[in-house]
Amino acid sequence: MPLEEHYKRNIEDIQSIEALPTILNVIRESTQMGFIAVARVTEDKWLTCSVLDHLSFGLKPGDELEIETTICHEIRQANKLVVIDHVKTDGIYCNHPTPLQYGFQSYISVPITLKNGEFFGTLCALDPKPNKLNNDRVIGMFTLYADLISFHLQSIENLRSIRQKVKKQNVRLEAFEFVSSHDLQEPLRKIQTFSNIIREKEADKLHPNVATYFKGIEREANKMRKILKDLLDYSETEEFIGRFETTPLNKILKRAVARLQDDLTACDGSISFSEMDAVRAIPIQLEQLFFGLLANSVAYRSDTRKLKIYIDCVTGKGEEFNVEGLNAQTMYCAITVKDNGIGFQQKYAERIFGLFKRLNADNNDKSTGIGLAIAKRIVENHQGRILAYGVPDEGATFKVYLPKA
Repeated sequence: MPLEEHYKRNIEDIQSIEALPTILNVIRESTQMGFIAVARVTEDKWLTCSVLDHLSFGLKPGDELEIETTICHEIRQANKLVVIDHVKTDGIYCNHPTPLQYGFQSYISVPITLKNGEFFGTLCALDPKPNKLNNDRVIGMFTLYADLISFHLQSIENLRSIRQKVKKQNVRLEAFEFVSSHDLQEPLRKIQTFSNIIREKEADKLHPNVATYFKGIEREANKMRKILKDLLDYSETEEFIGRFETTPLNKILKRAVARLQDDLTACDGSISFSEMDAVRAIPIQLEQLFFGLLANSVAYRSDTRKLKIYIDCVTGKGEEFNVEGLNAQTMYCAITVKDNGIGFQQKYAERIFGLFKRLNADNNDKSTGIGLAIAKRIVENHQGRILAYGVPDEGATFKVYLPKA
């Protein structure tokens, strides 16, 4: 019988969590449990959402067990975790029918509870051999990962709600302000803290592969925090923060360069620019515009040569530049930001301004894929235009047209 749509969505949401295979592998390496799964558990259903199976247990995502035959059924009712080191010697579960039916001796299952208090399911593991699971290290690890899964599910639901709002009301993405909330930032801080504690305090007990996994989790959590910050910057550019005023381009550019100085020093990069005119602008947004363009050059620099960025500016009437969207009689500052990085194919010139668009997968850790979207929105806020030109392995050039002061 086909699964109901909402259960299909639950499984798809769990499957979309990119960190989940790593989480299941960390549990496997840390505990040597043969079967680890995330299950959706309701009053009348137990569904596999994600699984790591070294026991040939036979379950795959979407498969169902009779709810009454599972211990997860009892966990849902009590909303408490269950840990069994050895079924045979356990005073509560030695005569329980579930271990006998499924043939396991060690077992752990931790509730996954959503932000609204709803019981989603469990993160569980079992093995036919006894194991030492009832300790702070293992229970803490399972609890941490259950919280992480809950956090991801909440994020997915928030994004789904935003998309529905945009579709129904034709509003823009100001709802991204939710990313700055304590509810999303705090779980990431907690993940980084707990992961670091486990990796450092249990260093002598962890397999080298597990320590590497924990480093990866900390790195991914840090990346997510950067994404949340950039999304907040993106949402803030929806409103005109501050007032338009005569703004010297050189002054603003120097501020942006100062923010990037550590990165430039680290890669031995250089930036050169000449004297430029002033524009009518919101200074804080203009600084963010330059910062985004320069940070993009740093992120997509070449490994075979030192990074060089050149910036210059000319002025003229819109009609002189032959650029669609410019007012023919308005005076503009035409700013060029050119680098000698890895470049891109010109057919992607529009795509790179989209949210989360990265043309080079190798640079995922260096770029969140939001900086150029922010740059485009800022330019549009200033009634200007921004264009991109690229040549693979030669570099990228951005042309920004802003009304002159």
